[in-house]
Amino acid sequence: MLDRAALEAWQRIADDGDWLQVLCVDESDDHVRPADVLDGDRVRLSIRYDGGAHAAYVFTPEGWRSFLLGERAPYGVSVVRLAFDDTSFATDGFVVEPWVGPPRPEMPPEPSPDTGPRRQVRCQASNLMAPRSIRPWLLKGEAPSGSVGYETWRGIATDMIVRSLPTELYRDDTVARVALSGQPPRRIDLGEAPKKPDTFALLQRAAAWVYTQGSDIEVRHTFLTSELAREWSPGQTFGAGLPVRLPTALDSASLVYKAHLRTGSKDILKALADLRKTLSDEVQKLMQQTRDLSAGVWRDVAVVIGLNALRAATDMTKVPVDAGKLSWVYVMVAAYVGLSYAMSVRTNARFLNASEDSRLAWRSKLYAFLDEDDYKALAKQPLDDAIAAYRSTQRWTTAVVVLVIIGLLYVAASDAGLLAERVPTGSAMSNPERIPKADVCWTAPMAA
Repeated sequence: MLDRAALEAWQRIADDGDWLQVLCVDESDDHVRPADVLDGDRVRLSIRYDGGAHAAYVFTPEGWRSFLLGERAPYGVSVVRLAFDDTSFATDGFVVEPWVGPPRPEMPPEPSPDTGPRRQVRCQASNLMAPRSIRPWLLKGEAPSGSVGYETWRGIATDMIVRSLPTELYRDDTVARVALSGQPPRRIDLGEAPKKPDTFALLQRAAAWVYTQGSDIEVRHTFLTSELAREWSPGQTFGAGLPVRLPTALDSASLVYKAHLRTGSKDILKALADLRKTLSDEVQKLMQQTRDLSAGVWRDVAVVIGLNALRAATDMTKVPVDAGKLSWVYVMVAAYVGLSYAMSVRTNARFLNASEDSRLAWRSKLYAFLDEDDYKALAKQPLDDAIAAYRSTQRWTTAVVVLVIIGLLYVAASDAGLLAERVPTGSAMSNPERIPKADVCWTAPMAA
């Protein structure tokens, strides 16, 4: 039931709006103009418009509260514009500003890491849940004064942060309760936290420390809940006891976390030292394999050279040698060279595969704290350089071995007569009787 001024105002909006459609329905469900409604008559106004992507447009304080309590609405927008408030403020999740002008699309919100409160707080009841993300409930910048929209947001943000601090949320019949892991563990009623500015500032500091100060969210959350449970006053609800217990618990948890980081730093330095030693051992093994492969090839080449030296010596001394048997010696030497080289390459290949598998295990298990660039500079690149040197040596030695084997088989085939040219039929060589006999003249050696 609107007064005449409100009806006239809605009529002007309906006449001037190009993006906003106002439908006025009377008690008989007939569509009427707002200006034609009689004083005292009840009407229903429906406002329709196309909202911009990643932005929320809110007409009333009731709609603002419903938006904030939504399951997904506060986490999918980057801008919220209020028609009932002319002040602005910002959170880590979205910006709140007055609604001026037609709706327009906005940039999507920054993706939230998958480490929100619901990953830390076990929620046992569907109507008592921790927030999906802490970002919409953390104030960025100064708080405005005298803002209805901000006060509504601050009250709901207080409740959301309170739900993000315990270890567990559950219901005992109709009573909302929380559990705190620690020594001793606590199970207490949830209650409500005071909606005072100083309490809200304390909750903001605690939530920011737990959820925004790095990746060890679970560790910080555990430390804080343990400190809260350690000296909790019996009979006091969780919300009412936070203003008293949270400051000292937060300071103690911060000190424990710093000690944890120092211990972790020592462990990291030890892990890096172990990585350096392991890496040095792996590189030394690869270099030794490279030297062994090269030395083995030249040893086999020396055997081939010795065999050819033996043959040359027999030719010089005119000692008769069976060419067929000598060809088999060449074949066996070629087989020895090939098998010896193949076994060496196969053994080294199996070592390289095992080394690669161990490197993958290092990356995911022992050195996950290193980012990709640091791990590449500290571990991957030196091993890749050593493997590249081995591969280069293997290519050269393979070429040498192949040439040696081909040469040995060629000589063996030549000695066995497999490479002799066929003599044409009817030639002088095929008919010895047709070869003319040369006169033989022997001259006695001259006396000294």
